[in-house]
Amino acid sequence: MLDDRKKKILQAVIDEYVSTAEPVSSGALVKKYGLDYSSATVRNELAELENHGYLDKPHTSAGRVPSAKGYRFYVDELIKEDDISLEEIKYIQEKLEMKVNEIEDLTKIATTTLSEITHYTTVAVGPKSNLQIIEEMKFVLLRK
Repeated sequence: MLDDRKKKILQAVIDEYVSTAEPVSSGALVKKYGLDYSSATVRNELAELENHGYLDKPHTSAGRVPSAKGYRFYVDELIKEDDISLEEIKYIQEKLEMKVNEIEDLTKIATTTLSEITHYTTVAVGPKSNLQIIEEMKFVLLRK
């Protein structure tokens, strides 16, 4: 469970990201949302939220963006019905669907590429990708 400070910071990140569609920095949060914490404290909290899967960092020097888990927590725990517009709800739904589609597209590209390179049939199965770890990959010659 997140403490109040993490909840407040996560909510600010999501609100800012929904508004701008740009990765969010600690400095921007402190300035725009009047957080009573230093930029360094916010950075540390962002790192913890990232470690717990609520945020992603698209690049090393970039700010953070909400993950599917972050959006889900936001929808389930942080917003009240009268706090969010229909447009914001649609945006969040699209982002959640996009993450799923990106994973599916990546899987299709990877299996197709592997099949084209090896001239073998490829299969990809994975119900929950965050719990699956590829431990071994074998290429088996079916005929000479």
